[in-house]
Parts: sequence; C-alpha cells; structure tokens
Amino acid sequence: MIKKVVGVATATLTAAAGVVALGATSAQAQESEGKIIAKTGLTVRYAPSTHAKAVDSVKRGEVFPLECKVTGTSVDGNNRWYLLPGDSHGGHEWIAARYVQNIGPAPGWCGTAERFVGKAATAVSVRRGPTTADGRVRTLGKGAGVDLICKLPSQNVNGNSLWYWTKDHNWVSARYIDNVGRAPNYCN
Repeated sequence: MIKKVVGVATATLTAAAGVVALGATSAQAQESEGKIIAKTGLTVRYAPSTHAKAVDSVKRGEVFPLECKVTGTSVDGNNRWYLLPGDSHGGHEWIAARYVQNIGPAPGWCGTAERFVGKAATAVSVRRGPTTADGRVRTLGKGAGVDLICKLPSQNVNGNSLWYWTKDHNWVSARYIDNVGRAPNYCN
C-alpha cells in the first residue's frame, strides 16, 4: 500500500503543479498532503490508536496524501490522526498527526455533515480512542443517547469490531450502541 501511495503522491504533486499553472479553483487547491517528520519513521496503524495493530511503517521525509482526520490516542500531546488513502488493509491506514508536517491545508474532519443517533443498550465506556486499552472519558448509562459522526473497524468487542466516533470527538464500541435510524457511514 505504501509504495502505491507514494506513487499517487508523486502523481498528485505533478498534477497539482499542472493545475496551478492552469489556474486551479479553490476546491482543487484544497488537496491535503503531509510529510513524515518522525526521526526514525512512523508506524501506520489499522485504527487511530497506539493500541491498534501496526500494519506498515513510513520513512522520514516521505510525502503522502491525507484523506481526513479524527481524534484518537494522544501521541506526545497531539490526539489527531490522519487517514491515508489506499486499500491494502481495507482502506484503514492511520498515522499520528504529531509526526506529520502539513503541506498546504490540513485535511478536514472525517465524516459528513449528516449526523446519526445511537442509544446505549447497556452501560458503555466512552473512550479517547477506538480500543478498550484507550483511556475512559466517562460512562454512558443504559438508554443514554449519543450523537455519532462515523464508524471504523478496530478492536473486536464481543463479536463486533466497529467503533463509533462521537460528536464530542470520543469513541464508543458499536457492540453496545443501538442505532436510532440508520447506522453511521465509515470514517473517510
């Protein structure tokens, strides 16, 4: 996946240079890219958490397109994570924003303007990232409502590997949330 993304980033930079020369619209100029600034490279993870499975690594100085951002485990004081494009791991490749220097604008938040509603089927922990190893922020009591933005796969909890990103930028396991209406879209 990483080699594929580097090729896409190179093609994107080349195409961007051509678009700028032709007079790009503001929407076209809003492509987000990031340069890896970690001294020894950066671990790519399956979900936006230091507790999620490592799926790859990237080297210092590499440039990648960035799809969108969410919050997750804090890495040296920064809790933002960027989604990389690609499909090697089901489209789920995340890097900690702490070690990424934005080239141009930072990517927007994942999800759409559409919001979704869930209700706690039982008491459920609200966490800083999408794993049970991430810090607990609070507990939702049975029947409590929660506003949801999007979902992604992460740690399996009693047969369900989906986690919901909430409006207050925390995470809840989908295993313990009943959707009111349709389920949220994937985070991208």
